[in-house]
Amino acid sequence: MKKLSIFLFLIAVIFSLSFWSMGPCDSPYVGGHTGAPGETGCNGCHGGTPNTGPGILTLAWADTTGHYVPGQLYDAVVTLEQAARDKFGFVALALEDNGNSSTGQFSIDDTDRTRTYSDGPRKYVSHTPCGADAVPPGSLSWTFHWEAPATDVGPVTIYLAGLAADHSHNTFGDDSYEFVLHLSPVDTVTSMKGERLENMRFTLYPNPASAGESLNVRILLPHDGRLQFHLLDYAGHTFRSFDIGENTMREQNVMLDIAGVTSGVYMLKSTLDEKTIGLKKVVIVY
Repeated sequence: MKKLSIFLFLIAVIFSLSFWSMGPCDSPYVGGHTGAPGETGCNGCHGGTPNTGPGILTLAWADTTGHYVPGQLYDAVVTLEQAARDKFGFVALALEDNGNSSTGQFSIDDTDRTRTYSDGPRKYVSHTPCGADAVPPGSLSWTFHWEAPATDVGPVTIYLAGLAADHSHNTFGDDSYEFVLHLSPVDTVTSMKGERLENMRFTLYPNPASAGESLNVRILLPHDGRLQFHLLDYAGHTFRSFDIGENTMREQNVMLDIAGVTSGVYMLKSTLDEKTIGLKKVVIVY
């Protein structure tokens, strides 16, 4: 009995060391479940039919034109909302429509809550175990970046899947969701013009910005409407909102007071009539 106890203790120690060598916010990769061609969604393990639950999965993308400029970096915020749920997850994949090959490059800032990995030739971005718990329950958000391929590879689709779990640690009673974003390349002859036009849509300075100064924003509005800005932390929570009000002028120059904002990395989201029209990363320092 004593030898058995020692053996079980050693097994437990080895398991613990293996777990912590991976990192407390990591876990084994289980492959892609984005709903892309050749993949199931989260329902592949958790059952059910995607998008039949009462929740909402959204992807706020930095550019709302439905295009990408080769080599440009795009910011994204994934949000999954479902009442009374306190455990959420997501995974995303970018594929060329011609050949279904992974394209572009995912990157992250919050390594505790998000991660990037490969499964065979495909590249993914997803939550980590530390990035799955919602406190308070009801919704959770994650941020990531996608760098477009260096050259025009034709149409690209971003496949996104999400899971709202009940924290029962089984595969029953969960709800899965799927979302796709289709991106077309800007014509290579006019790509530089397209890049300048997109940059004009939403620019901000200084960046990094000091917590004791104002953030200057220049934005081109696609139509009239109520303009707002929301400063989000990297957990997706709104740190501060700025209501600019109804606007009829298409070009706006706005100063946002960031006095008292703690130093860190944030996302500044612009909305028009409560619909996202722009998303930019901003760094605030003392």
